[in-house]
Amino acid sequence: MSGSMQEKGRELLEKSRRVLERDVRSASKDNDFEMVVRRSQEAVGLALKGALKLLGVDYPRIHDVAPVLVAQLRKKRSLECDEVLDEIERISLWLSQARAPAFYGEREYGSEDASLAQRDAQFVVDQVKDLFPGST
Repeated sequence: MSGSMQEKGRELLEKSRRVLERDVRSASKDNDFEMVVRRSQEAVGLALKGALKLLGVDYPRIHDVAPVLVAQLRKKRSLECDEVLDEIERISLWLSQARAPAFYGEREYGSEDASLAQRDAQFVVDQVKDLFPGST
């Protein structure tokens, strides 16, 4: 596996952490709930794409890459932590589906939506970090 793919994976994981710490928290403090949802999805997407790069897999250019990652983890690492992987897939799907309505103002999101998005994004970023120790 190329070193540059590993480096790109680590960069994406670091970006996901920064998006959570800087953008999501700031939007939350400003009660900008749509932005919290959008940036939470971005953090999840970056973390999952970083994980795929760390596995040596080029990710598809879509927002929800969780099914690809989960399939690769099960194939390459024979992981049996189904509950965690299922939760990652669920979170990635809901945030991917919520992203466009949040972006285009098609749906109003409230504080509960934003809190859930932030919590879920943190869960995914933490789980990816646990699956790839030493990557960040």
